[in-house]
This record gives sequence, C-alpha cells and structure tokens, in this order.
Amino acid sequence: MAINLMDLVKTAINTSGVADQIGSAVGLEKSKTNSAIEAAIPVLLGGLMKKASTPSGASELSNIFKKQDAEPSILDNLGSLVSGGSSSKLLGMGTSLLPMLLGSSQASIVSVLMKLLGLGDKSVLGLLGSLAPIVMGVVGKQAKSAGGFDPGVLTNLLGSQGSSLNALLPNELKGVMGLADLGKAASETVSSAARTATQTAQRTAAQAAPASNPLGWLLPLLALGALGALAYMFMGGKKEEPVKPVKNAPAVAAETAPSVKNVPDITAALPELPALELPGGMSLDDLKKKLTGSFEGIQETLGTITDVDTAKGAVGKLEEAAKAYAEFGLDKLPSAAATTALGPFVKPYFQTIGGLLEKLYAIPGVKEVIEPVLGPMVSGVAKLVG
Repeated sequence: MAINLMDLVKTAINTSGVADQIGSAVGLEKSKTNSAIEAAIPVLLGGLMKKASTPSGASELSNIFKKQDAEPSILDNLGSLVSGGSSSKLLGMGTSLLPMLLGSSQASIVSVLMKLLGLGDKSVLGLLGSLAPIVMGVVGKQAKSAGGFDPGVLTNLLGSQGSSLNALLPNELKGVMGLADLGKAASETVSSAARTATQTAQRTAAQAAPASNPLGWLLPLLALGALGALAYMFMGGKKEEPVKPVKNAPAVAAETAPSVKNVPDITAALPELPALELPGGMSLDDLKKKLTGSFEGIQETLGTITDVDTAKGAVGKLEEAAKAYAEFGLDKLPSAAATTALGPFVKPYFQTIGGLLEKLYAIPGVKEVIEPVLGPMVSGVAKLVG
C-alpha cells in the first residue's frame, strides 16, 4: 500500500490532541481549526516535494533529516512543544523552517491562503509554522523506514505524493508554488531526479571507498556535483590540471578513469585539504557541531522576532551567537580551502537565515536593530558559500 503522508501527518496531530492548541495559538475559531490545518498540510508537503525534485534540494533535505534524526523526535512530545500559545517552541522551530520549505514563493503562498481561509497573515504564518515541524517529523520517520535519508529515497518518497497532492491543492496554490503540472508529469520528473540522485551518489560512494579518507563526511554532499567540481576540490582548485591530460591523451583518460589505480592517487591528494589547521586543533567534525549549534541558535532567536521590541529583546542572544562564530576564526583560514571544505555544509544554514532576515527586514525598524549584530557574520558566511 502506498504511503499517504497527508494522512500520517493528520494522524500525528489527532493522536497528540494538539489541533485545538495550534488553532488557539494562531487565533483560529475552534470550528475552523481542522479545515485550516487540512488546507495547510498539503502546502508544506508540496514545498518538500518540489525541493526534493532537484538533486541539490534533495541533498539539502538529506542533511536536514540526518540532523533531525540525531535528536529526540518531536512527535513523541508534541503536547509540551505546543504549550505556551504564540510563543510555543513548536512555532519557533517552524518559523525557521518555512523559508526552506516554501522558498521565494512564501509571501505569495501566504497571500493565497489568506484569501482561501479568510485569515490574516499572522494567523496563516503561525499555522504553517506550527505545522512545519510536525510535517518534517512525519516525513523523516517515513524516510528512515523506507531506507534512510539518501537523496534518492527522499525524492522517491515525496514524489510518490504527487497524485494525492494534486487532488488536495487548489489551482491558485499550485500556480504560486510552481506546481501547476502536479500529477503524472510531476511524479515522472521527481522519479527521474531520484534515479539520477541515487546513481550519482552510488558512483561517488564507490570512488570514496578507502576508509582512510579523512574527508569522508564531505563526499555525500558532493555526490550530486559534477565531476569537474570533484576535480577542483581534490586538486586544490586548479581547474586546468584535470583538463590537460584529457586533451593530450583522450584514449588513455577514458580507459583509466574508472580503474582502481586512480583511487589511491586521489586519496593521496586528500590530506592536503585539511592542512587548513583549524583553530585550537579542532577536527572538521567538531567544527561542524559548533557551527550547527551557532546557526540553529540564530534561527531559533530570529523566529521569536515580530517587531522592533522583540528584535531589541533578541539582541543579546544574537550577539552571543555572532561572538561564538567569530571565535571559530574562520576568517583567518585560507579562503579557497575553507570554501571547498565548509561551503557545502554552511550553505543550507546561510539560505535559511538569509530568508528569515529578508522577512524580518521588511518590518519597519527591525533591520536597524539586527543588521549591526549579524552583518559581519553574514558577510563571513557568504564568503564561505562562495
């Protein structure tokens, strides 16, 4: 039997009994709560499906679900997360997820839902924000059961929802979400993307087989990149070197490229990359954990800001996070090596925080409060992303 993610999300909400609490927190009348929730869930699933339909989007989701899986499931503790009304932890978590789930179409999606549901923008955003972590929890649980968080698994799982979402989403929403062709054509597209993502990941995994590879954690992120990007990383950014042998001896390059001989040659070059000498002798894994904590703290804090007063109240926490980032000393690392080693890792955080800031800067007076605190850090991260 095919998985129906819509039904599973509704079951999670009904089982935990949080529907009325969510409705109350965002200002919904009790009689309208269930219908509003049922209208919002397909939007979030549609956003996930669209994101998973591209290799880069599926890879980003893979990283997010892996981090989510390392923490206690919110599905086991929904009641406590939704308590606290408009300041609930659930809403704070979801607000930071919306830019990733809805992308640049978020404002248009909110506008259409306002008309369809007869609600204000704050209610619609609160509803979507409260439901987003639940949707992510359900999808993550099903992906894990289906084989894990490989990009291909995620693309297949979400792509299989095309027919049901096609029936649930009004045409107005399909249009603003870029899902006008949702249905058979969309399902075929995401299935093709899933095959491409899985095949590329398998090829890269085979090339990365040696256990001694000190940068094994980077390879899954680069699995969906072009071979030219891999050559750039391995050879320190010199694009011309891998091209010359191909021009001079195309027959040899074609015969030896997949051979076992090239594997030790590549892995022998890898140790040159971490010659970045991270501050305090940190390993790349330690640095990733610290960066994750810093970025997630910023996202959570930004999710609490609704006006100038709350922005001023959040300055202290934002200053702490910015200071922690500065202490990592990433600005002192060789720029090319830092970009190659850390760029793919920080990019999803950079995009999410950028989306939150774009939304908050639209609120009169908020930019003047936040930008002096986060501006230098955002510029530094932008250099890493490239």
